Parts: sequence; C-alpha cells; structure tokens
Amino acid sequence: MITMRALQTASLLVSVCCNSALAQADKPQPIAPSGDEATSSVNIKGIRDPDWKPYSAMLKGINRFQEKHELAPAAELRFILDPRRADIDMNALQLRLESEEAGQAIPLGEKNIFTLPVEQGPLYAKADLTLNRKAGSVRWLPYIRSATATDTSRRLGDLRLTCEVHWAIDKDILPFAMRTTLSALGGPCNFVSQKGTYSFTEAQRIIAATISFNGKTAPVPFGGYSFTPPLRDKEWSDDSVIELTFEHN
Repeated sequence: MITMRALQTASLLVSVCCNSALAQADKPQPIAPSGDEATSSVNIKGIRDPDWKPYSAMLKGINRFQEKHELAPAAELRFILDPRRADIDMNALQLRLESEEAGQAIPLGEKNIFTLPVEQGPLYAKADLTLNRKAGSVRWLPYIRSATATDTSRRLGDLRLTCEVHWAIDKDILPFAMRTTLSALGGPCNFVSQKGTYSFTEAQRIIAATISFNGKTAPVPFGGYSFTPPLRDKEWSDDSVIELTFEHN
C-alpha cells in the first residue's frame, strides 16, 4: 500500500528530479552528475572525465518512442544537447559513439540536435556517447516536434511522448526506492498532481502560456523559462496546442 507520506514524497521527487529541464529556477543551475555518470572517468581529445551518456540508456528511449509513437505519429525522434549552465560553451561540440572496440562521430545539426544511430551490432554493445565537454555540462534530452509545432507553439502529444522517452532513458539513475515509488504511481508522465509533475524549459523567459483545442482554452502553469503542460489530463487531445509568449517576442 502506498501511504500519503509516500505520495507527498513522490510528488516532490518527481517535480525536482524528473522533469525535462531538471530544474525549476529562472536560470539553469549547476547540477552534479549522478549515478554511473559520477563514478566513471573516460577521456576524449584531451578532456579528462568528459560528459557522456550510456548508449544502452538512450536505446531504451528509442524503444519507448516506438511503443508510444501514436502520441506523435508524424514526428521523428531526435535528441538535443542542452547546456546545464549559461556559461557552457556550446560551439564546436564533438559527439562520438565509443566502445573499446569501435567508434564513430555523430553529426550535430542546428541547435546541437542529432539522430542516434541504432542497430550498430555487438561492437557497440557496451558503448557510450561522449562529448568534448566536462561531465555535467549538458542535458541529453529527447527532441520531438511534429510539423505543426512552431517557434512559439508545442503540440501536447509531442510533449507527452517526450516525457515518456526521457523517463525511459533516465529512470535507472534514480535510487531504487525513488524509482520504484514513482513507477508504481505511473511515472512522472502520468503521476496525479494538481501542480503537474513534468516541466519543459525554453531558451527564452516565458511571460504567458495557454493550451487550446476545438475552441476550448485554458492557462498553462509557467515560471521563468519553464512551463508545465497537462500531460496526464485526458480531456486534452494529443493535438491540443500550447501557445507560448516570450519576453522578447
């Protein structure tokens, strides 16, 4: 049985640890690497202990995308490297897929968006994604955008699928008790909370956010650079649109 105290604790943990921004403050804050990221040390082009992500974890996200693709049937799965702090240099990034037996460069597009190679064979069974930046410099986030999305609008189904993919990738780095409790409650994408449980961060400060579908409109909670859409509220269709107004529009 899940107690009220466990529910309250889980709600706090979800809002702190499991949203796409991994931070609710007005400006991104330094976040120390956790789990395996904090204990492993590798080298890339002279950088000791570079930022990295297990390839196996990213593949779990791809599997989840395929399982839940109906949330955004017209979208493809890509990933984006997002700086954890404002002082991180995001120019001239070099991303590689590396194992002890093989390695390959992964091209980065505009905004440091990339497509993850799959079915690379046994040589990459224990591979890692490595980046020429110090550990803890970036967030490795799903980037799912249907054609209807614009610079100021987001499709709700895309956001729901983004949450599912992110949870699949990162849930294993959480402590066992936390992971078990959150999973029992449906995970951050489905956990019942009046305040919402999973937020998305934008590059610009948000000054207004609304959701609309078939003539119905409602406000979306926001603060600083992040907003919290109604992911679990089935009254809102996957085709609902969140409109964002930014400070410098």
